[in-house]
Amino acid sequence: MNDLFKPLPSGVIIMDKPEGMSSFQVVAMLRRMTGVKKIGHSGTLDPFATGVLPLCVGKSTRLLRYLENDTKEYLCTVRFGSYSKTQDSEGELYGGRMPDEDELAEMRKSDYSSIRKLFEELPGILEQTPPAYSAVKIAGKKAYEYARKGIPVELKPRTVRIFDCRVTGIVAEPYLEVEFLISCSKGTYIRTICEDLGRKSEFGAYAVRLRRTRCGVFDIRDAHTTEEVARANEEGTLGMLFLDEEICVRHLPILELTENEAEHVRNGRQIPLTEFEGRMNVSDSPISDDEEKTDDSTDEKTTRYRAVIGNRLIAIVYPSSVGDNGVLRIERMLDAI
Repeated sequence: MNDLFKPLPSGVIIMDKPEGMSSFQVVAMLRRMTGVKKIGHSGTLDPFATGVLPLCVGKSTRLLRYLENDTKEYLCTVRFGSYSKTQDSEGELYGGRMPDEDELAEMRKSDYSSIRKLFEELPGILEQTPPAYSAVKIAGKKAYEYARKGIPVELKPRTVRIFDCRVTGIVAEPYLEVEFLISCSKGTYIRTICEDLGRKSEFGAYAVRLRRTRCGVFDIRDAHTTEEVARANEEGTLGMLFLDEEICVRHLPILELTENEAEHVRNGRQIPLTEFEGRMNVSDSPISDDEEKTDDSTDEKTTRYRAVIGNRLIAIVYPSSVGDNGVLRIERMLDAI
C-alpha cells in the first residue's frame, strides 16, 4: 500500500515514560512517529518520574476522559535529612537534619518502627496543597512557571485519598532512605507526601525516585519504552503495540440494548428510563437539565454505562432527569449511522 494512503493509527498505547522527559515530550515523540496530531495522555508525570503513561491516539482521544479518575500506584524512594524546594532531587536542598548515630541505632534496634509508623498512618482522606513546582494552571499558566520566576501564588488545597501504603525497603547508609509502594486517587502529589513525612519525622525529606507502576487497568508490564516504540516504528510494527480504544471504558457497567433501542440511540433520540428497569439503576442520581448546563464536575456522581448490542459498543450513556421524567442521555456516540 502506498504510504500516502496508509491509514493512521488509532487506539491506546501504554508508554513507560523515561526520566528526564516530560509527558508532553512523549506525546510529541509519538506525533512525529505516527503523523497523528490528535494524541492525549492520562495522568501527567513529572520529568524526573518514570513509568506508566497511557496515551490515546486519533479518535481514541474521545474516551480519554474515562481514564481521568483512575486510581494510581507508585513506587517511591524518599530520602530523609533535608527538604527540597521542588520536593524532589532536582530542587535546591535546605533545612532538615540527618538522624544522629544514637537515633539510627535505636531505629535499627526496633526495625525502624518509628519510621514505618509514618507510612502506616498515611491511608485515608486528606487535604493536600499542590506543590509550587507543579503543572496546576493559575490564570492560564502552570504553577511552576511562576515558581521559577520567584512569583508567589496561592494554590488551593484539594481532597485526595490514599488507599494503601506499604514499605518495601529501608536503608540507613549513606542516607536514610525508604522505598514504599502507594496506591492513591487522581491528583495526589507523591512529592508532597514525602515532604509531609519529613515534617512529621522532623528530619525533612524529599523524593529521590518515583515510578508509576499502575494507572487504572494499565500495569507497568503493559508499558513500552521509548526505545521499543522507536524500533517498532522503524520495523513497521508500531500498530501491534496499540490496544483497542474500548479498554478505556471497560470498567463501566454494561447496558444491553435491543435493536430498536440501538437505532434510537444512534439517531440521538431520548428513551424513557422506565424502559430500562431491571437492566440499569434508573434511580442512580440522574443529572438534571440545570446540572448539565454547568460543568462535568457533577458527572462523577452519576454512573456511566456502556450501551452495547451484542459485542458492539454503541455509546456511553447516563440517566438524566427532564422535569419529572427520566431519560437516557448520550454522552459519547461511538457507533453513529
